[in-house]
Amino acid sequence: MIALTGVTGKLGGQLARDLSQAGISAKLLARRPEAVEVLPHTTIHEAYYDKSEKTVEALSGVDILFIVSAHQSETRVAEHKALIDAAKMAGVSRIIYTSFFNAKLDSTFTLARDHAQTENYIKDQGFTYTFIRDNFYMDFFIDLAREYGEIKGPAGQGRVSTVFREDVAGVASAVLKNPKAYENQVLDMTGPESLSLAEIATLISKAWNKPITYVQETVPQAYDSRKVWSAPQWEVDSWVSTYTAIANGELATVTNDVEKVLGRKATSLADYLKEGAR
Repeated sequence: MIALTGVTGKLGGQLARDLSQAGISAKLLARRPEAVEVLPHTTIHEAYYDKSEKTVEALSGVDILFIVSAHQSETRVAEHKALIDAAKMAGVSRIIYTSFFNAKLDSTFTLARDHAQTENYIKDQGFTYTFIRDNFYMDFFIDLAREYGEIKGPAGQGRVSTVFREDVAGVASAVLKNPKAYENQVLDMTGPESLSLAEIATLISKAWNKPITYVQETVPQAYDSRKVWSAPQWEVDSWVSTYTAIANGELATVTNDVEKVLGRKATSLADYLKEGAR
């Protein structure tokens, strides 16, 4: 039996639909069961990123737990560990976890450190695992271009091998349908090329026939420009480190893991834009 978290979000929701269409039974776990799409071959269960009796009960009879990482917060690692504890208490044997590319305890991107801690905990608890490490979604930068007409941050001339969310969903679905083929593996999700943010802006600008620019900030400028959102310090740090990690070259490597799993190349920005996506 498979259980999925994050089923009210984009990735988890897509995985739930994929499994349902394939006729694979799954438990859909959510804080708000009423918000979960009702699908054939699935059951909906109230559960949390904790080790409460309710969560352990929801995981009863589950062999494979797919964890979509919890919402970004200062307590996210503790939430992950509690859910992992609940999985162990319930007898789950395998965890598939959505992590982050090049996750290390000392990563420049602050949220990648959360993922490194979570990966280590899953291993320490003795689970069979698969870590799907996403680089930044290209969708994120396209959304910035669409909303603001610019991509702004202290990324310098650094490059990033962004990946489309749809490709990650395809890989995750394939792993769930054949988990033994990917046990105790790390799958690094990147696009087919590494681009600077200036190159991303230029490609989008040409495709949309409208000005889209990359505004290169200094780190102090980046902190100052984000004051408008009145976010807590840890969150602002994560936003700024999105770009400084790119500047430091930590997110530039291109892998062929998407192609190895899906049997086709990862989607490029140019190909995506050729389809007229706006």
